[in-house]
Amino acid sequence: MRAARVGGLQIGGGAVLVATALSDSVDGMLRGVDRVRAAGADCVELRIDRLAGPDDVVALVHRVEAPHIVACRTPRFGGHFEGSETERIERLEAASEAGATAVDIEYLAEPALRDRLMSTARKHGTPVLVGYEDMQKTPPMGTLIEGLRGVAKLSPDLVKLAVRATSHEDLLTVLRTVLEMRQVVDAPYAAIALGPHGAASRPLACVLGASFTYCAVEGEAAAGQLTVAETRSVLRTVSEQRWSCSSS
Repeated sequence: MRAARVGGLQIGGGAVLVATALSDSVDGMLRGVDRVRAAGADCVELRIDRLAGPDDVVALVHRVEAPHIVACRTPRFGGHFEGSETERIERLEAASEAGATAVDIEYLAEPALRDRLMSTARKHGTPVLVGYEDMQKTPPMGTLIEGLRGVAKLSPDLVKLAVRATSHEDLLTVLRTVLEMRQVVDAPYAAIALGPHGAASRPLACVLGASFTYCAVEGEAAAGQLTVAETRSVLRTVSEQRWSCSSS
């Protein structure tokens, strides 16, 4: 698996923890970044859904020094952006042009606009995360693998699988898919089963081969999310157990 560099952060070795900042103002976003960094996360997901427009996006990117991935989510993908798809892509392009350390786009976004963003990002040397996402359900494993093969054809720098788990069987589907992802995508990847049934996927995916995962800041965790501290604790405990087993 090749590594990816997001600002000064290399992703592709040990588990990298990402946490989200989301607000309707640049100052609010910057306070969110401070909370994420204080919580101990390695990277910030800058969710620009609620900002007023591209000028705010540019101002934000110019002021964030931490490694970050800029994302703009519509309700379809669990976000708040209510503008047109063209406007959404323009925001992400503005982030790339302003020097964002990475941008995020969904594989199932409108293909021409998705590819336009990727072209703009590559022109500016911005790493691109492409996500295969289903906010309603966990498709069968065969469907997930087929979708990930489509993602791989785009040659992204980072890959994310995120689906909604409504049972522990869904959780197991995601974890089984994680074991296959290294054969499907040649990039660092995350795999998340959303919702309370999927909480364990966030650290366990990293144990099984994922390079990064998404966490919450203390006091901001929704159902099914683990905080940065909780995720690190699980990973530390599991790593110690693996070392103990290999030494015995």
